[in-house]
Amino acid sequence: MKKHLLPASFQCQTPPPMDFSILGNSIITLPRKNWSKNMFFMGIDDDELRGVTGDRFPATLRKDKTTHPIFILQAYSTGNIICPCSSMGNKRSRGRYIEKGCRLKKSNHEMDADSFLIEQFSFTLPLDVRFSKKLTFKGVVPETCIKGRRK
Repeated sequence: MKKHLLPASFQCQTPPPMDFSILGNSIITLPRKNWSKNMFFMGIDDDELRGVTGDRFPATLRKDKTTHPIFILQAYSTGNIICPCSSMGNKRSRGRYIEKGCRLKKSNHEMDADSFLIEQFSFTLPLDVRFSKKLTFKGVVPETCIKGRRK
């Protein structure tokens, strides 16, 4: 039996990593497959956060603010470990936070307030489109902007 081999130019190859520099700060949405560690997004709905955390997420009671930012703790091929963030927190609690004034990579977005990582409510987000349609990509947080210690 004769094997049919495709020429090397037709064989499946892993695509190169996405080059965000050509898009600059015009990136608004980003496919889940391009997410990586330390990315920061705005706009996850509080009701959805309560659902994926088993109603444990203490979302705000304000009617004018019904979303929270999220932070990518780890990115994997099957899903991402994320945690919600909040502008409410205490730097002395020794939890981690993203420092106000930090310039995010890939977008040059400047953090307008400290954003506390609520890591006790972290969860795995599968690679589906349920949440990512509503999220706005803000950039990649440099390690030097993450203050405090992991609890």
